[in-house]
Amino acid sequence: MSATDDHGSDPVAAPVAASAIAQYYDSNTGPFLALGGSGEVAAIHRAIYAPGVQTRAQAFNYLNACVAQAIKPCIESSHSQVQAQVLDLGCGVGGTSTWLAQTLAVGVTGITISAAQQKLATGRAQQLGLGHRCRFIQADFAAMPELPTMDAAFAIESFVHAGSADSFFAMAARQLRSGGRLVICDDFLAPRNPPQAHKWVKRFERGWHLNNLGTLDHAIAAAARHGLHLINTEDLSAFVPGFYPPLLWSMRHLTRLPLPWPYWHNLAGGTALQYCIKQGWTRYHVLILEKAA
Repeated sequence: MSATDDHGSDPVAAPVAASAIAQYYDSNTGPFLALGGSGEVAAIHRAIYAPGVQTRAQAFNYLNACVAQAIKPCIESSHSQVQAQVLDLGCGVGGTSTWLAQTLAVGVTGITISAAQQKLATGRAQQLGLGHRCRFIQADFAAMPELPTMDAAFAIESFVHAGSADSFFAMAARQLRSGGRLVICDDFLAPRNPPQAHKWVKRFERGWHLNNLGTLDHAIAAAARHGLHLINTEDLSAFVPGFYPPLLWSMRHLTRLPLPWPYWHNLAGGTALQYCIKQGWTRYHVLILEKAA
């Protein structure tokens, strides 16, 4: 694969520039919210229809609940005399950050590379009366501002934008206190893929502006190099809704057209991802890591 070799090593293709990723989200956030169907949840991430999920809102909140459950032990064990602090790495428009602030009574700092998202997230927190507990900063993972040490951190579908797994985990480890947890919810390559997977993985990467699509084992090994040790993983691929087969077939062919619209690039990448998941070439995992004490 061009993004990684068969063993999941670091990307070898030219990285997508931070400015291009920012423009991608500045241009597409409006359509994501209007067409994505998350409504008041304000989620720009996958809906997960796991057992017990009965409504669309529950499906979009599923990853929020996964994060809350994963970080609750280190939030409760925090020895800080002040409110526990959580870092949202790739906060979108603040849906998960504000949900966690309400659910766990924590303070949340959200990081987004998009100026449009930062503005919307700040407005959402103020509208919900959470301006004192949620703040949102426009920043790149590669140039993080100075922040206080966090009790926990999470990245929902943003890890794949980082320049590399090593650089991401080095950054996250610096931000976490000893015993703090990091949760990642994202796409990963299958351990081995046939040659025909290559073009579809590339379409996914290109359409969604990805830099860091590797195997789960590669991510776990990179995290360990920076003192972040595996607690648990869960494969949610079976619960990610897919296109109906006739629609997937049609979109696979339609999105070959090189149309210039930013949302068309997103559709092309999303269609390729749907096909990759269907073929088992990518998997959607929740990954829970803990910083060594």
